[in-house]
Amino acid sequence: MAETTSNLHSFINFISGIGVLIVGLSLVVVGALVLTHAAYVTWELYKNPETIISFAQSLKLANSNMVDVDLGGLDPLRLIAWPFVVLLLLLQGRIGLWAIEAGARLLDVVRQK
Repeated sequence: MAETTSNLHSFINFISGIGVLIVGLSLVVVGALVLTHAAYVTWELYKNPETIISFAQSLKLANSNMVDVDLGGLDPLRLIAWPFVVLLLLLQGRIGLWAIEAGARLLDVVRQK
């Protein structure tokens, strides 16, 4: 009876180890994809800064009662949108790093077993 319980316990440990391995690898891959997307969007904004207009238009829709101000050809919504986009990209990068760190910790737990 003790041998059957030991075999069952080792089988459950093996299955849970496989599950933790899959979750850890998934987190690392998702984190890497999130970081790659953040780098891609940053590069696209660097190459073509006019792509910020779509985000600025979404700000305009959110704040429809904004007064139009003439700044000598500068669009105030585009000026407001840049800090928001930079902060969102920094947040996206941090979330990607958190996912990779969590996945690495899980993989380390599997390696130690």
